[in-house]
Amino acid sequence: MKLGEKIMFGFAVIVVIAAVGKGYRQFTAEDRPPPKNYYEFDETGLQGHLVYRKMGCNSCHRAMGTGEVGVAPVLDGVGTRRTRDWLHQYLTDPETLVPGTAHHGNLGPDFRLLEETDRVKLAAFLSGLRANPNSPNYPIKPVSSDS
Repeated sequence: MKLGEKIMFGFAVIVVIAAVGKGYRQFTAEDRPPPKNYYEFDETGLQGHLVYRKMGCNSCHRAMGTGEVGVAPVLDGVGTRRTRDWLHQYLTDPETLVPGTAHHGNLGPDFRLLEETDRVKLAAFLSGLRANPNSPNYPIKPVSSDS
């Protein structure tokens, strides 16, 4: 090996050792940062996940790390941004809360056609999709125009 190759190899070894050491420290740290997204489901929410899957919501939305990206909003964190009552009201009559929504039978499913019990289950599932402040799915307070 030439001298330059030895230097580059030595530098690469040092970088790898440093990265492994940092990863080990983060993995074993007692004060780990909280997860970006987390899930709090009661029994109704778990049943709501079945409704979510049965309706094919993940063909447009992403939740719990699966589903499409860029077609419709990511649902992780929606339970932090919206209350369960708001979500249930949206599933009952989406147009009153979000005019022009795709869930009024335009592109997405018309939630008004769901059984009431399925709307309750789906709202419980969605309200269990939570986010911590270090997540891009955490609600951001709007910046006032006064500043």
